Amino acid sequence: MRAICFLRSRILKPALALLAISCAIAAQGCINPASPGSNDPAYSDNPVSSSDPAVPVAGDVLIAGGVGRLDQSLAPAEFFDPATGKFLITGALTDGRAGSAAAVLAGGKVLLAGGFSGTAMINDFSLTLSGSVVPSADVFSPAAGKFVATGLTIAPRAGYTATTLQSGKVLVAGGIDNRGNVLDSAELYDPASGKFSGIVTAMSDRRAFHTATLLPGGKVLVAGGVTDLSGGTTNSADLYDPLSDTFVQAAAMDHARAGHTATLFTFGPMAGSVLIAGGGGGTGLFLKDSSAEIYDSASGQFLLLRTFMNEARALHTATLLPDGRVLLAGGFDGSVAMAAGTLSGASGSISDSAEIFDPASTQFSCIGGFNSDTTQCNPAMSFARAGQSATLFNSGKLKGQILLAGGWGGRSTDAAGRPLSSAEIFDPATSTFRVTSNMNRARALQSATLLQ
Repeated sequence: MRAICFLRSRILKPALALLAISCAIAAQGCINPASPGSNDPAYSDNPVSSSDPAVPVAGDVLIAGGVGRLDQSLAPAEFFDPATGKFLITGALTDGRAGSAAAVLAGGKVLLAGGFSGTAMINDFSLTLSGSVVPSADVFSPAAGKFVATGLTIAPRAGYTATTLQSGKVLVAGGIDNRGNVLDSAELYDPASGKFSGIVTAMSDRRAFHTATLLPGGKVLVAGGVTDLSGGTTNSADLYDPLSDTFVQAAAMDHARAGHTATLFTFGPMAGSVLIAGGGGGTGLFLKDSSAEIYDSASGQFLLLRTFMNEARALHTATLLPDGRVLLAGGFDGSVAMAAGTLSGASGSISDSAEIFDPASTQFSCIGGFNSDTTQCNPAMSFARAGQSATLFNSGKLKGQILLAGGWGGRSTDAAGRPLSSAEIFDPATSTFRVTSNMNRARALQSATLLQ
């Protein structure tokens, strides 16, 4: 088995494969101490044994893949039932997957492809991976509560994006392959045939830990990302046109970013625009970023906002609320310096705070207020989290509320976080987080999909 060792960047201290500062691929595994164990239920696994997987319904949230408590990529999946507030074990993936993306297919099925399969251990801002990036893919059927293998991806990918197009096909773009290469290629998954096909044109840059956003006209905005495993990032962007099946280079962002978020405004004063927030960028010196910019679909330009987030965030989540505002939660805040390809200094923390972006005023405001002593938002979540998932409920008992689950973190903001099994709910009506039941397995860099 091939071992891939990543000396991770400031933003990727708690992240999986791709904001790397340096990379080596060797025949022998790398040595890195495993994460300490804990009896705390917020970190522990509590799988319920059952001969038959539980079957979810529309409105439940499928949680799949990720890195678990023992630093191992996970195959077992589960779902959150908002009616009971419980997580239930469902079917398992054909491979353990971390850094995989999920895409909703027609009929409510879900595609999960690629990802890293093996062991991922984090220590002192370094990530050691022992295993491989896999080309396998699965389709989850909610009616059966099971995953079924589908066609293989043309290139193994982890840290890529998966975007469901208006045609029902899925655009799979970028990522890192099994040789440690960051990819500029993309492919399409056709649910009718269950096969992946290549796209002839390449993106203008190699990308991993980038973002991809389906725009109202049907094109896909692909922006930023890591370009190599020496910590390089890009401010470039591409537009994928499904009619011509080609990428065309778009205007550049103001900042180079990776590990950022992209949120499409579907109504209100910025309808059709995309909020690009946070992340980090640089070459050799990986800088934290609290800035944000707006992509205007009409003009095709990025506009850097004059206002900033109240703290830098990367590997955070950004969720469009029912009232048109955006919740930005958690993430990693830190910096790392390189000297001759070697990590020379690193500092940072995992955030337990959250803030709201208001498109009407273009202002960011902290949930729970701003602390002038720490120059950050006051704590808001029950746990510090980075690499977590966030899912908005659009119906049922929790309509309009958001489930935040897992991620690397802990009860303190210490950057030496571990995968969490804890989860919590954000209620926009009260601007508060409340703890819900724990997942059956601790997870970070998992996928979360609202089932339809």
